[in-house]
Order: sequence, then C-alpha cells, then structure tokens
Amino acid sequence: MRTVGVVLVVSLVIAVSAPAPARASTAELVQQLDGLISSFPGGAGIWIADPTVATPLFAHDPDEQVIAASLYKLGVLAEAERRVDTGDLHYNDAITIQPEDITLDGSFEDAGTQLTLDEALEAMITISDNGSALALWRILGGSNIDATLEKAGIKNFHVAFDDTEDNWATPHAIGTFFTLLAKRQLISGAASDRMLARLERQQINDRLPAQLPPGVVVAHKTGNLTSVTHDAGIIFTKTGPRVVVAMTWDAPDEDAANFISSIGSLVYSANLQPVANARYQVAKTAIPVDVATDTRVSVPITNIGTRAWTSSGAGAVGLIWDLTNGQGALLMRSPKPLPLPALQPQQTQSVAIPIPIPAQPGTYTVTIGLADASGTALAPAGAATATFTLRAHQPYLVTAQVGMPHTLHRSEASLVVVSYSEFASNTDRPLLMSWRLVDPRTNRTVQQGSSPVGTFKPGVTGTFFVPFVAPSILGTYKLTYELRDGTVSVSEPVTATVEIAGPRTYPDEGVPAPSSELGVVPSPTPRFEFPTITIPKPSIEIPFLHGRSPKPSAAP
Repeated sequence: MRTVGVVLVVSLVIAVSAPAPARASTAELVQQLDGLISSFPGGAGIWIADPTVATPLFAHDPDEQVIAASLYKLGVLAEAERRVDTGDLHYNDAITIQPEDITLDGSFEDAGTQLTLDEALEAMITISDNGSALALWRILGGSNIDATLEKAGIKNFHVAFDDTEDNWATPHAIGTFFTLLAKRQLISGAASDRMLARLERQQINDRLPAQLPPGVVVAHKTGNLTSVTHDAGIIFTKTGPRVVVAMTWDAPDEDAANFISSIGSLVYSANLQPVANARYQVAKTAIPVDVATDTRVSVPITNIGTRAWTSSGAGAVGLIWDLTNGQGALLMRSPKPLPLPALQPQQTQSVAIPIPIPAQPGTYTVTIGLADASGTALAPAGAATATFTLRAHQPYLVTAQVGMPHTLHRSEASLVVVSYSEFASNTDRPLLMSWRLVDPRTNRTVQQGSSPVGTFKPGVTGTFFVPFVAPSILGTYKLTYELRDGTVSVSEPVTATVEIAGPRTYPDEGVPAPSSELGVVPSPTPRFEFPTITIPKPSIEIPFLHGRSPKPSAAP
C-alpha cells in the first residue's frame, strides 16, 4: 500500500457538530443523592459511575464489606461464562439439582430436577433461583470464582468456599464488575454480551427500574436476605450507560426498595456532561484521495468541555473513527484511539487523522468522535461527532490547471488555458476536456460534452490553448470539467460558476440582426485623405547626403 506524504488540509470547513445544550452538573446529582441518603433510616453503600469515566460520579461508603445476598450469583455467572468461552462447559450440559441445593425460600425446582447449563444460568439470574445457583456454585467452586474475579480486576468480592462462610462484597467491587461488563471487558467481549443479555431479562424489577419510564433497559441483579436489600446493574440512559450499585442494610424491605428505586430515578433523569466534548471543522465537500493509499486528513478540533485534556493519563482524550461505504456498511474503524494534544477548554488545534483508503474507487463517509483514556467511545455519553466524505479515485496521470473564463458566449468559442505537468505515461496521448453543465436551481445536468485539448507528451510540462465552444443556452450555471484520456479521468474535476451570455457579434445562427436592435444607423463619413507634400530639391548640395563627409573649413 502506498503512502500519501502530503497532508490534505481542510480549507473549506463547516462546524457540523455544534456544542450540545448545557447539561446538568454532577454536583447537582451529588446534592440530590446526599439528601436522599440523609433521610434513609438504614445503612447504604452506593457506587454510581459512568463507564467511560475513570472516577465514580458518586460514592457513599464504597469500601464497606456488605453481605452480598444474591449478588454473589454475579460471580457464579462470570465463572460459568469463562468456562463456556474456554470450551470446558457448554450450554447444553446437564445440571442436576441436589437436595443440599434446596433452600427454604427462593428455590423453585425440586431435588433431582435436571436443567441445561443455559437454563440453570437463566433461572439463577432472572428469577434469582437458589437451587440452580447453589448447584452451579458446588460445580464451579468458590475458590475458582474468586480467582476469576481477581484476575478480571475485581477486588473485595468474595464468594464462599464452603457452607461455613458468607458471601460478601463492597459496593466498589460490584461497581467494577458492572463497569467491565458495560465496556465489554469482563471475561471477553462475547461473554460480556451474553451476560448483559441475560441480566437485561431480569424479572425482579421492584427496585432500580421501578420508577423509570417504560422501555428503559436495565441489566441488573437483586439481592435479599434478612436485614439486607440490594440492587446493582447498568441503567441505559439517554446519554449513555450508568453503573448503579445500591447495597442497604438495617432498614425495612419496603423502605429499602423505595430508596433504591429513587436512586435509579435520579440517575436516569440526570443529563450529565460527558467527560470530554469537542467541536470539529470538517470539509464541506468531498475530499479527493487516491485509492489504496494511507491518507492523512487534517481537522481542527476544539475542546468545548469544561475540563482540560491531558496528553496522557486519566485525563487523556483520544480520537476514533469509522469508515462506511455509500450503502452505509461499516468497512473499517480506527484500530486504537489517536492521542489528542493537551487542550484547555475552548482551545483549538489541527489534528492529522491517518485513514487507509480502500482499493475500490467510490465515495466513503468518515465519522469521527472522542474516546476516553481507556479507549471507550464518548458519543453514547453525549459527546459530539462529525462526518466528512472521501472520494477515492484511481491515481491521476497529470497535474493540470484549467483557466476557464467566468463569462462565455452562447455557441461561440472562448479561450481556455490548460497548464499541465507530471504526465505519467510512456506514449503520447490525445486528451479531452469532458464537461457537464448543471442548472443550480434544480441541480440537474442540462448539457454535457467534451472538447479536444491536445496531445500530451511524456515528462513534458507545458500549456495548451484550447477553444471551448459554449453550449447554446443562456443563464448562470455550474460547469464541471476534467481532463480525460478516453473514458479515464486523468485530472481532478473542477466546478465553476459561469455566465453564458449572448453572442459577441451578429448575425447569430445565420439570422441577420433586426435593424431595431442596432439602433440608429450612422451616416457614412467621407474617407479622410492625406494631403500631398512636395519636398523641393535643395539648391545647395549637402555632401553627406551623397555619401561624402564634409571637409572641415579652414581656420579664419
């Protein structure tokens, strides 16, 4: 693949992504949550986060070790999906409910019931069935579950090794679990998708989703034991996913459920600022590029957020892009975020974006946006995006400048100057100027054709003076023209606005001009005759007129 060394500087620009309306601040959400917690009669450990932001939006007693209740089933789910990924388990494997798996409350199958692994996971998550959960826990092993969670980066989440231990976790640990899940980084992308889909089918919805509008997607898991009531998961808000963990203790179940549902409502209603936002100035028209090249497109980017960007670390901001074809199908995307320079709010800097151009000629659309320090796209959280188009063509054979007059005359020839260089050919080639006349009111082509230019010689730089006959039409039009070698374009097309006026002289099209249009016909003026001047022959001979030099006179 060839590399284009010249940066394509965007000269015609338009701000296609204006800043979004002012959003609510995180401080307002924090104030509301503080007020809610102060009126709650029990204890609460809270963790609320935007998965795209390194620090939580809100935390209260985040490192308190709390009895997990049925939240331990999240660890069982992760270990089971890990083994499905490795092939050690399969969804159609049989799981048998043993007598020791049955609890007095929360078991919905009888001892001896056989379920597939898929059915057991579904019952454990969506209806919080204890029988299937305990059967899976005994098969998978608490120590293996803890090791998987620890390896994933989830600390302080302990699943009991045997019946003598409690399951416990901190709100921070559960928040980390769901943050990794939201970013599709828990176990694997495929495993994360399977776990998210199952958690979205949750049927116990009396807490986090209870006060949300119908249709809001929540992927979550509840937990209940004597004196503890929990709910934790991901609420998919209008401005992106939000991780919400609410673990409560020492409060009546009804009060705890109302408290947790109020937290869900506050988080969903908060229209928070994204961690970073930008305004882009992109090309208004398609940018021409050669096929199968690595092209760099320069785009001015302005930090329109309230936070400064850093070049590295937690405050770093990157740029990502997608490239789609004319049918909207995704062809490729940036392999990793392009690091953006450190910018203070309202500062602007041009960034050269490297984009591999497909080998197939055509028009392609590039969508650019921001990513946080971990590489997560910020568009779902409300950050602006922008698009521009690339017109990929076969490499041109010639660099040409065509001087087209702005005023043409109907059916008459005007002089067009074509300066050319860098003709890549081994033979002389006759070239044409192909043109198309477009009505700007309807954007339709009204006439088209071609005019001979001349024969280009290899390696020669020169100029052609071409007579271009204007179409037989009057008015203002857009004229698009390019140089062609037969049917192959050899230069970049140019569009100019031209005025096609009437003919310079009469008659037009062989019809004499009406005398009324000529005005008053002047009367003939007698031809001026120069007078005859006679120079008389001199009476005194002047020697030097006859080729002889005069002799100097003698001194007196």
